[in-house]
Amino acid sequence: MVRQFSVGPIGENVYVVERPGEPVVVVDPGADADRILSETLEAAERVKNRAVHVVCTHGHLDHVAAAPGLLAGLKGAGLEARLFAPAGDRQYFGDTAEAVNRQVFKDIRANAFFTRFWTPIPEADVYYDDGYVFPGTGIRAMHTPGHTPGSSCLLVEGGSILLAGDTLFRYGRGRTDTFDADEAAIVSSIRTRILELPDTVRVMPGHGPSSTIGQERPLYP
Repeated sequence: MVRQFSVGPIGENVYVVERPGEPVVVVDPGADADRILSETLEAAERVKNRAVHVVCTHGHLDHVAAAPGLLAGLKGAGLEARLFAPAGDRQYFGDTAEAVNRQVFKDIRANAFFTRFWTPIPEADVYYDDGYVFPGTGIRAMHTPGHTPGSSCLLVEGGSILLAGDTLFRYGRGRTDTFDADEAAIVSSIRTRILELPDTVRVMPGHGPSSTIGQERPLYP
């Protein structure tokens, strides 16, 4: 089961994936750590598993700002929590995180967002690559660069759902007007990777409503 709710002033979608007996997977904790923690603890109780994977599809602050508070809350509740991030976005975590995120939000003239939400982002416990399967789950990472160098999507529920991060939206795609983005790369990622999936796959993006591969395919002839 994939649960979705939006957080923060720009409606970033958080996803909580739960399957009986498996670790709970929290995708893109962008804001409101207390709410995400509550949802995650309830999910962990339902699945009867004390492990939680906190997974970021990319390193932008609106997708990771709640990670430190969430991890602290989970560990405080006695759960085993680990942070996973794409290898190509390693600069968005640890010692370089502040400078890189500051530049991104300066590029899009959103300095106020950075100032309001910045919190030190730790190094990930695991930096994952294309094809990585998250331990104890059937969730697989798909590297789809362009929005950021490491931007990735996640295939869940046996490949019937794509958690698309900020790569593909309903009738749109992620912005590429920041210093490390690449318009040609994101279009290539969509055409050569995402659109290889069946039309019936549900696309659940980092912002906004869901779509399907079939709905988006005509936009990329």
